[in-house]
Amino acid sequence: MEKKGNFQEKDKVKLKNYSDSYKKELINALFEAYLDLPEYGEPSYKSAKRYINWLKNHSTLFKVAFYNGEIAGFVVADANWKDLYGRDVGEIHELAVRKKFWGKGIGKTLLEEALKHLKEKGKKEIGLWVGRKNRKAIEFYKKYGFKIEESYRDWLRMVRRE
Repeated sequence: MEKKGNFQEKDKVKLKNYSDSYKKELINALFEAYLDLPEYGEPSYKSAKRYINWLKNHSTLFKVAFYNGEIAGFVVADANWKDLYGRDVGEIHELAVRKKFWGKGIGKTLLEEALKHLKEKGKKEIGLWVGRKNRKAIEFYKKYGFKIEESYRDWLRMVRRE
């Protein structure tokens, strides 16, 4: 078995821009990504479809990761976002990886692509919301310099500043 994040694994990951032809598969990916924490996912196919449409309309980057030709996950970022205080920030709206693809460097590849995009757009502050119980994601984001700044109900606001 290949080590996660090594050269060979990364070669198997290809990023493509969002296409409506991916929508059904992205909805499935969204459900699969939140299998262990369904309270943070969408409750129905209809709401997941609405959410994907919302993401499409609130993004400057929507990348889909393919692993050996299969949709493995996606990331959505917005360089034109205002945070709760009206500040101009880069926002990562969603990063989802299908559970069967965890440990293959896909989340890393997607997050690095989003961070690169937001940096190129001149964003010095990048934020995201993550479920309070999603320890794996919280630790993952901390590795990339995100810090917990506030909380709201079951969600934590994490921010990274350049």
